Amino acid sequence: MIIAPYTTDAPIYHLPFVTGSLIIANTAIFFATTFQFMRGNIELESLEWLTLQFDTINPIQWITGAFMHGDFMHLIGNMFFLWAFGLVVEGKIGNMRFLVLYMLMAAIDGVAIQLPMFLLGSDSGALGASGVIFALMTIAMLWAPENEMDCFYFVGLYMGTFEVRIVKLAGASMMLQLLFLFLGGFSMSSEMLHIVGAAIGLVFGVYMLRQKMVDCEGWDFISKNEWLQEYSLLCAPADRSKRKQKEADDYNPIKAALAVASQSSANVDQWDRNPAKKTAKETATPVKPRGRLGLLGGLKAKPVSTIETKPDVTSHPDFNRLSFLLRQAIETSSLMMAQQHFSRLDQLKLATGVPDKLLMNYVRLLAAEKLWTQSLRPLSIVAANEGESANQARIRIAQIQFKVSQNPTAAIQTLNRVTVLPNAMTPENTKLVELRDQLLAQAKATQ
Repeated sequence: MIIAPYTTDAPIYHLPFVTGSLIIANTAIFFATTFQFMRGNIELESLEWLTLQFDTINPIQWITGAFMHGDFMHLIGNMFFLWAFGLVVEGKIGNMRFLVLYMLMAAIDGVAIQLPMFLLGSDSGALGASGVIFALMTIAMLWAPENEMDCFYFVGLYMGTFEVRIVKLAGASMMLQLLFLFLGGFSMSSEMLHIVGAAIGLVFGVYMLRQKMVDCEGWDFISKNEWLQEYSLLCAPADRSKRKQKEADDYNPIKAALAVASQSSANVDQWDRNPAKKTAKETATPVKPRGRLGLLGGLKAKPVSTIETKPDVTSHPDFNRLSFLLRQAIETSSLMMAQQHFSRLDQLKLATGVPDKLLMNYVRLLAAEKLWTQSLRPLSIVAANEGESANQARIRIAQIQFKVSQNPTAAIQTLNRVTVLPNAMTPENTKLVELRDQLLAQAKATQ
């Protein structure tokens, strides 16, 4: 059985120019060296100095060994994995930083293998990019564990595709390497090379997260697992304190979501006296902020005058790109991707510029999964914009206040702001008014 990953749904903020260039370089070197040897045009001895030889210490080989491959299948397999996991890592940190990271990990992997084998007196060698690729796989698992990887599979005459989360794909690969390494007596083998590469990737992945050299928008492995944040090697004490303070500030997610210009301080205070009761679905899907970015953004209330005089957020260099990614995620019903892109927009204070129609489509996507609390933030933005969908947004907010958090007083206050002028009584607005009156009657009856 052969499995080959080929793409991912992880956010790509930088085009993978370096990953593509590395694949071209590996392929070109293969045809200039190994392929020529296979055709009998050059002798093996003329190529050995490029591979990682264990009977010497040669810093040049620490790099060149990572670009040499033994045959076509060795090359093709490595290039599929390099593309898929390079796409994730380069997409997050950018081109030049990825190039430096790749070369540095390749060099460290080379010396970590060559030096001990030289001291043990071995006369064999190693070649291939799999060591640094396993380092990239580990980093991708740390930075984007919940994102999915699309893979080909080949079983005999059967082939097809499937999707799997990065943490599962990488975790299964690591476990297989450890199993084969154990069965082989922990001798020098391709499995040992892979595990060494994974260990190097673990160090770099954690270090870059801890030093804030990469922004995973709160979706990284450490941010998603609170128990890991207790270890200072994985999470800086200052960050740990900020996370705890942020969680304390956002104890009530509904209060945080509704803290926008369209809500008065009196309305917000209602939630302090009656904490929200989450549904089972939302309990299973935490919405408290993790790391730098929370799913609700942790926004504070702003006066109406701030909204009225706000700058044109659509001129921000990231607005069009993030809005396009959000629209694309909604159209393909990719909930997790839509959450990530909306959270990014909200963090950059750009969400208020997203068209109301797109925000309402995002709300429908959240509602399909019964993520009522998360839908409050986009609904509040639509209500504050006072557009055609403002009344519809307020009614949805009131429904959540009344039916989810069981606060009829707050629901009544929200419904009282649903007003329609007599000359605007279209069939759609008539239905909204009827729904408003029905909810008002129900809310007043439970007070």
